[in-house]
Amino acid sequence: MTFLIQATDVAEKLILVILFLLSVWSIAIMVDRRRVLRAEKAPDDLMVLKKSLEEKNISHVKNWSEKNSSFLARALREALRAPHDAEAIDRAVSSFVKLERVRLERGLAVLATLGANAPFIGLFGTVLGIIRAFAYLGTQSGSSAVMTGVSQALYATAFGLFVAIPAVVAYNIYSKKLKDLFSTVESLRDLYISRLRGSPVSTDAPGVR
Repeated sequence: MTFLIQATDVAEKLILVILFLLSVWSIAIMVDRRRVLRAEKAPDDLMVLKKSLEEKNISHVKNWSEKNSSFLARALREALRAPHDAEAIDRAVSSFVKLERVRLERGLAVLATLGANAPFIGLFGTVLGIIRAFAYLGTQSGSSAVMTGVSQALYATAFGLFVAIPAVVAYNIYSKKLKDLFSTVESLRDLYISRLRGSPVSTDAPGVR
């Protein structure tokens, strides 16, 4: 009985340590994704850029994309470098987005996994704690030790929720931002392709086809 009490006590403490390390990992991913997505967010002058595409002022779009290093600017550079063919532009931008998606979504799967499984890890710690608490019934510790053990066991569940809830919130926020960013790129790509047909585009800047 003493061995069972000691084994479950060690296991419960080990689970708390694991949850603490997972929380540190989760926070590190959140901070990193926030930094990356802040640098890649859609520009404030997005409507101006859209208007330039609508007016077929490709020279302005080219100059803007070369002066910026954001995700949207790099995507537009890929579109402008592609042959003036709808399929070629679509493939160029789609290829760029697929490659960048891997980088931008790095760590989000970890957040989703922690959000889904951290409560169960905490619950497992709680179960072990309750087993330890009831094992006290076979000793001379009495009911007070049992109640103390149960209350301590609930810490693991609380800690699991503490890890899971921020991870789920961060995952949803960052996924929404990435979805909006990809949608913006696809929208501008389609707008650029639609303006290739019809009247000639404005190509005042040198080197623009």
